[in-house]
Amino acid sequence: MRVLLCTDGSTNGQSALRFGGYLARSSTEPVTLLGVVERPRDRATIASALEDGRRLLPANVGTQVKIRQGHAAEEILDEIISGTYDLVAVGALGKRGVTRFMLGSTAERVARFAAVPVLIVQGVRESVSRVLICTAAGEPGLSSVSFGGRVASLVGAQASVLHVMSQVPAAPGIPPASLEHLEASADVLIAQHTLEGLHLEQALAILQGQGVTADARVRHGLVVDEILVEVCEGDYDLVVVGAHPSVGLMRFLLDDIAHQIISHTDRPVLVAKMHPPVRSTIESAC
Repeated sequence: MRVLLCTDGSTNGQSALRFGGYLARSSTEPVTLLGVVERPRDRATIASALEDGRRLLPANVGTQVKIRQGHAAEEILDEIISGTYDLVAVGALGKRGVTRFMLGSTAERVARFAAVPVLIVQGVRESVSRVLICTAAGEPGLSSVSFGGRVASLVGAQASVLHVMSQVPAAPGIPPASLEHLEASADVLIAQHTLEGLHLEQALAILQGQGVTADARVRHGLVVDEILVEVCEGDYDLVVVGAHPSVGLMRFLLDDIAHQIISHTDRPVLVAKMHPPVRSTIESAC
């Protein structure tokens, strides 16, 4: 897995280097450390931060250090386009008035527009032993499961696949859960071969094929609320949510779920892009 670790020299930026470096140290691919200088007087600080980040990685891991100058989000996105990265790690960086209201923090803007999965690092987590993978029924949700499993496999973590049952349709064309299944457990849904049960069964098969020990979980209620409760009760080290690479207003409405998870938890959140197959109806973001 080729990883891009980004910092602005802030506390959150350094957290991204530390946590992202923990994931990258298990990979045989080279790691790129990127610092973005928005003000010329910050160049020395960022150069020092990047050197600190380099020391976090084992000697056998190839590293490349880059410094770009300009708007943080734009420079990170340009670097993503110019490179061949599998994962980008950024800290939960600063907020900027009207820009924050319209586009979110630097980290969220990168997560929204990047074509690759983005790890937004917040909170203090030095290792990853438990991963929560939030998934919607359907093929796009399985792409999030696959990448979340890839990360869990890389660090030897256990994974839980979570699906939230709701009476509210998650997206146009996707019916709400049937009343008889609204209180059913994951085991019951799988045994009865419901749409959700088949999806969870497929998700577990993917993770098993990646060598990841995993279990399936179902919660009932509002999607964001139930995910946040599961995160706290399960004390997970990493949360994986899906986001659509589509365009227009629907993308912003769906990705609001990922935004709310990022905003209301203190855990690192991996935003994995959900790529729907041809002739597939777009599913919900989590």
